Amino acid sequence: MKKTQCWPLILVIVLLVGVALAHPALAAEQSANYLNYKEPEPAGSSWLSTIAYLFTLLVTFIVVLALAYGTSRFLGKRMGSTTLGGDNKICVTISLGQNRAVHVVEVAGRFLVLGVTDHNINLLQEIVDLQQIEKLKVLQTVETAAPFEMVFQKHLTSLQHMSEKFPGVFGNYGRKDK
Repeated sequence: MKKTQCWPLILVIVLLVGVALAHPALAAEQSANYLNYKEPEPAGSSWLSTIAYLFTLLVTFIVVLALAYGTSRFLGKRMGSTTLGGDNKICVTISLGQNRAVHVVEVAGRFLVLGVTDHNINLLQEIVDLQQIEKLKVLQTVETAAPFEMVFQKHLTSLQHMSEKFPGVFGNYGRKDK
């Protein structure tokens, strides 16, 4: 080996020996101070820090509300509404699974049954029977004219029936009208 190639090897060996010899001295120095542990002092709180904390909490809450509002607006525009506008309406929707549905749609006075997936929209049938068309129109007016109170009462009644079917789940342990 050449002289210039040996210097890095000699330097590494000297450093390893130095670390090996210095290690016990460092350990002895550190071990003498481990019994002198002192509990840290709690940080004092002032009115200013409390107000700053409440202000950051309020700002965080407002940011979360703004993000929720923006997300609901974005999804509302993206998902669209149940009506297409004008005389064009979605009358009935039957979900058949994820991203698959059958829709009964009124377009230009014609009632069409459409099969909808991610990639296709297929015309399944056109409804020409006048009785079926009248049923769809009546169903459509009942659904659009349903006030909030009727919908709320319908869901409240279904929850009450569910609590009667599963009394242990909904906390009806002490009901006296059983």
